[in-house]
Amino acid sequence: MSKAFQGKVAIITGSSSGIGKTTAIQLAQQGASVVINGRSKDKLEMLRVTMEEEGLSVLAIAADITSYKECEQLIDDTIKHFGHVDILINNASLTMNDTFENIHPDTFNQVLLSNTLGAMMPTKAALAQLRRSKGSVVFISSLAGLHGLPACSAYCAGKMALTGFWQSLKIELDHTGIHFGICYVSFTQNDKDKRMLAGAGELVEVEERPAILKQTQEQVAKAIVRCVRKRKAKVVLSRFGKFISVLYRYMPRFTMFFVTLINNRRKTA
Repeated sequence: MSKAFQGKVAIITGSSSGIGKTTAIQLAQQGASVVINGRSKDKLEMLRVTMEEEGLSVLAIAADITSYKECEQLIDDTIKHFGHVDILINNASLTMNDTFENIHPDTFNQVLLSNTLGAMMPTKAALAQLRRSKGSVVFISSLAGLHGLPACSAYCAGKMALTGFWQSLKIELDHTGIHFGICYVSFTQNDKDKRMLAGAGELVEVEERPAILKQTQEQVAKAIVRCVRKRKAKVVLSRFGKFISVLYRYMPRFTMFFVTLINNRRKTA
């Protein structure tokens, strides 16, 4: 396997499971020393042990990445252990499945902050190190970051905010040599235990999508790793995702009509 990231240090937020976990493993297999992050110390420890048994270089750090103080500690601990930071992948995110009318304000706030501050605070904390290394920052967004969708208003708002944030940083920090990229992830196969937040904050199962539209976690991780390696600015994943993104851009009225029609049929089913 290619060792394209030999000597690089990568932090992947929300990497105790899902595509974050798979991305961390792929980067480590290609030579990077990786810092895995999440809130569950147990999940992180299990993954750390598994990766070390495979001979991979890994450090597990539990942190709430919506807190700037904890993000500073995340960066400090990484520097103490590995000496520098070259790559930051902002992957951590909470999803939801309820209407804006029904969702409790606290739940809305939790989802929104995870998708905004959860990417912005780690970036702010790591910025000085990334200037030194002329490294990469990649934001993991979604097709929900390109067009509003029903039952996920806070999630869409957060993912759309990432686009503006990414664009601002590309302009402001163009002179620094830091690479800023954003990946719009399409439908992806989820871990069996993955859950979303409903109105009162209760956890519910993720809505099943047609198998033909879903990418594997390995395919998504491979695209994210390629975005870092080739320092791409913007990546829309999957053929379906690319088609939808073109539809969003050039046929906005039809897109709104189509999404509304599907939503109305779901409500009456």
